[in-house]
Amino acid sequence: MFTSKSLSSFASCLVLFSLSAGIDRQAAAQDGFPGDRLKELAPPNFAIGGVMGGYDTESLNTPVLDLARSEFNAVTAKAFMPFGPWTDPNQPIDTSGLTQNVAWAVQNGMQVHAHVLVYPTENVRLPWFQNLPNEEVEQVLQQYTSTMAGSVSGGVWVWDVVNEVIGDNGDVMDADGLRMGLGSGENFVPYKEYAAMGPDYIAKAFQWAHEADPNALLILNEYSAETVNDKSDRLLALCKRLRDQGVPIDGVGFQNHWLDLRYEPNYDSIRENFQRFANEGFQVFITECDVAAVHAQDPAGNPPSQEQLQRQARVFSNLLQIALEQPACKSFLMWDYTDETSWLQDTDFTLTLADRRPGYSDTVIPPGTSMFATPIAGGDGVVPISPKLAYLEMQATLLNRSFDTYRVTSGWDWQTSYLARFGQTNSEGQFVPGTDVYAERLDDQSETWSSLKWELERIDASAYRIRNLWGDGADYLTRQAAPSDDPDQILPGGTVGMQTLNEAWTSQQWFFIPAGNGGFRLVNGWAPEDGVLTREAQGQNSAGDYIPGPEVRLHPPEDWSSQVWYFHRIGQ
Repeated sequence: MFTSKSLSSFASCLVLFSLSAGIDRQAAAQDGFPGDRLKELAPPNFAIGGVMGGYDTESLNTPVLDLARSEFNAVTAKAFMPFGPWTDPNQPIDTSGLTQNVAWAVQNGMQVHAHVLVYPTENVRLPWFQNLPNEEVEQVLQQYTSTMAGSVSGGVWVWDVVNEVIGDNGDVMDADGLRMGLGSGENFVPYKEYAAMGPDYIAKAFQWAHEADPNALLILNEYSAETVNDKSDRLLALCKRLRDQGVPIDGVGFQNHWLDLRYEPNYDSIRENFQRFANEGFQVFITECDVAAVHAQDPAGNPPSQEQLQRQARVFSNLLQIALEQPACKSFLMWDYTDETSWLQDTDFTLTLADRRPGYSDTVIPPGTSMFATPIAGGDGVVPISPKLAYLEMQATLLNRSFDTYRVTSGWDWQTSYLARFGQTNSEGQFVPGTDVYAERLDDQSETWSSLKWELERIDASAYRIRNLWGDGADYLTRQAAPSDDPDQILPGGTVGMQTLNEAWTSQQWFFIPAGNGGFRLVNGWAPEDGVLTREAQGQNSAGDYIPGPEVRLHPPEDWSSQVWYFHRIGQ
């Protein structure tokens, strides 16, 4: 029906309308990294990436960030109040490190997970903050939260609003299990936030963040709560309590620092835990994953063995598989991209890994320990950057996953914007799948319709076929030909419909161009310069504003929310 052209030539077509920031084809040339990049294998709207410095980044032109740009679609932008933004109360809050990194990520088509607005454990390191009169703490916290979140409003996908507030065994906690400070006894250092405001500082931080950055997802980030345990019980109770109070909390970040070599994570318990948060309506994020391969005081003389690398690879791939299986899980982020840039390489602190199970004692990791805890070797300018077995296993996990099923909605009045296959009545009076596509409202009734469910079949890089699941699922979203009196001249039209599969048709190939905050422009492979999927207007209201209608067509690229589509994963 249509003249086919190669997918590789399509990349040059994207330049026609400057939507190619998220597809950096030169980045695919990372030496020693076989196959497709991880970001190309990840499902749409699933973030995979790592952390970059906030106020300790001398340059954004480094081999590690070149790797990040080529390999991943998301970045954690780091900013702690004591370390850069506000070390001197007599000076303005310095937002430059955060804004610089967010701008870099957005320019490179990467989603931004920003970390963190309120972090009591680190704020105890800030003398002027610890010495504040209690009556001034709330105003200071509000000023910091609003300033930092507001400085990057619209550029951040997810904010860690509050970090590490659920107590561990042995901590000083309140009746709800919230940590009130560090240490115990004569070594106890109270959290200034809790001492001045009680537990209300958490709810207020979420409110301030929402007011400053209303489009960002807001989550609470925590460690050692990945499995079903006492700590995750208290975390879930806190999240439900905040939500019931009207606090704008969207989900939970599970850090996933797996540093104890004595045992692997309890994968079934992680699945169960993620599911119970999802059942309560919370989105789930893996935010800081790393997996120790070895505890070595002499990293050059005692690198990980093949067996240790195999164990590390198994943990990374199993955790990634859990994330992919759980529709509520939106990200798999690591706490650094490479071994030599990891906080767990040549440590400058003592780390105690107490798993607190009967029969086990604490493992103490002294300063100077190296753990080789990421999927990628190198990163210090000396050791070459290269994939480890863990990287290859993550790559295989992404490549071998089942097709993902989604609901798809445009950014224009999203509640009524769900892409749906039209139905029609046949000669026997039965309601059967039709060929037209339109925008449908999502409600209790339509939520069950397979006409609103779409399966993505990956072709290459950011290219997919989009298949509707109504009926036998044999029909695909297709750009229709324009009407013509010449049967030998077939030109692309402005409409879309459903047709059976023809693998040679570029009209059934859709390219996902990142549009920020998890959205994409869907660009058809047949004449992409005017092939952007768009929700149509149905006139104007009395104020002259356009009103979204049910029709879906194709247009040249514009700065319209009606051309941005979001993919809500509902299963595999």
